[in-house]
Amino acid sequence: MLDLKTPIAMPSQTGLRSVWQWRPLASMTPAMVADVLRRAAMGDAHDFLLAADDIREKDLHYRAVLQTRQLAVAGLPVDIAPADDSREAKRAADLVRETLSDQDIGTLVAHLMDAVAKGYAVAEILWDTSGSLWYPREIAPREAHWFTFDSDTGRLLRLVDGSAEGAEIPPYRMIVHAPQLAAGIPLLGGVARSALWAWVFKSYALRDWARFAELFGQPIRVGKYHQGASPDDVAVLKQAAFSLGSDAAAVIPQEMVLELVESGSKSASADLYHKLIDYLDRQVSKAVLGQTMTTDDGSSLAQARVHNEVRLDLIRADARAIEATLARDLFAPIVRLNLGEDAPLPRLHLVVEEPQDMAALADQVAKLAGAGVAIPQGWVRQKFGIPEPAEGEAVVGAVPPAPAFDAAAQARVHAFDATRHAQEGAAPALSPDPVDAQTDRMEAETEAAWLQIMDAIKHIVDAAESLEDLRDALLAAYGDLPTERLAEVMAMGLAAAELAGRFAVTNESGRG
Repeated sequence: MLDLKTPIAMPSQTGLRSVWQWRPLASMTPAMVADVLRRAAMGDAHDFLLAADDIREKDLHYRAVLQTRQLAVAGLPVDIAPADDSREAKRAADLVRETLSDQDIGTLVAHLMDAVAKGYAVAEILWDTSGSLWYPREIAPREAHWFTFDSDTGRLLRLVDGSAEGAEIPPYRMIVHAPQLAAGIPLLGGVARSALWAWVFKSYALRDWARFAELFGQPIRVGKYHQGASPDDVAVLKQAAFSLGSDAAAVIPQEMVLELVESGSKSASADLYHKLIDYLDRQVSKAVLGQTMTTDDGSSLAQARVHNEVRLDLIRADARAIEATLARDLFAPIVRLNLGEDAPLPRLHLVVEEPQDMAALADQVAKLAGAGVAIPQGWVRQKFGIPEPAEGEAVVGAVPPAPAFDAAAQARVHAFDATRHAQEGAAPALSPDPVDAQTDRMEAETEAAWLQIMDAIKHIVDAAESLEDLRDALLAAYGDLPTERLAEVMAMGLAAAELAGRFAVTNESGRG
């Protein structure tokens, strides 16, 4: 029986797995970077992994973009679902949810996403039992440089123990995340390999920029003394010149002269350092995030949306890689240890939702609703996160519904009026209202034209692949819609309304 309860990669104050590491990489040169990367490509990645941590500490831009990519996946909602509808699958999914209820999956995912920088990341499962149930008591992050890979394939993880190949790792002990970031073995895929080159050149530029600012960032102090000045007088002037930089005040004899000589315009030279550092930061952004628009200044909103699509692709790829790793190295051990080899493994899904322009969506919904397209209110509420109002609750923006036409009730009203007029000896007023008659006629005249327009809109809606396509298609087709008959009927209706108005005014004035 495997010993699953005893940790096998515990840190120690001394030895090969000390958490306190001296990283002599503060002043890396191009030759050092080339040597570190060459040795890593040959299997000795210890210094490369330490350098990857070192530049994340020193390069604030690299740290920010790397953290952005890590947390973008670590913050995704987690959904654990059964493999199918069978009772065994549901039982396996419930088991995984129960045993992992005390674990912080987001923190684990954030640690495993360190593989983006180094090519791989490792966490150790510390098991415990409750009766016959095996469950992860703790999932502990482990340092990448405590591990190595076999020399034959470069893909089989082994524990550093001082031997040439490293110690073999028992099953069900380690969660090893090694996403396929680039072709080749995991050690060659981390973005830290590229970031190391950017950092070494950036460090040279920062050092030279600091020296430039020290030399030319403030005026030069020049002290002048007359020919007969004594050594004490010269010492007084020298002290005044040196103290003027910090104190901005000095006292000297009247015969001496102390001048501040401006260095002149050096903006062009200063811009050279700034542009070089900015260029290197942009390359790092592209390597880590796949784009620059969310971290640097973008030129337009449209470009930012396009670049955001690229970053979403990376998030989706990272999420799918994490799902595969956790299903293989965490879910499978839990299910196999408790339910046997044949139990179906639950599915893990990290939900990646694409951000939407809610203002544009609201505008499109309003236009479609105005064009007669039936849109379910529940879908609109779900998209905008608007809850159903409680009964009697005050609402904003609601339009009271128009009263429904009740033909039976209207018939009863007409019958009542006819009976009342008959009893009073007067003829019932059965002649229709002229306005209602004209409205009914216009509705009948325009029915065919409206059917043609709605049929054209229906074809456009059916052919659209997105709301943006539908908007563009409706705007493009606006001038081609068959509106000629509608215009004719509206013109006739307006003319009839004008004549009816004149007729009414004439009758009221007694000239009819």
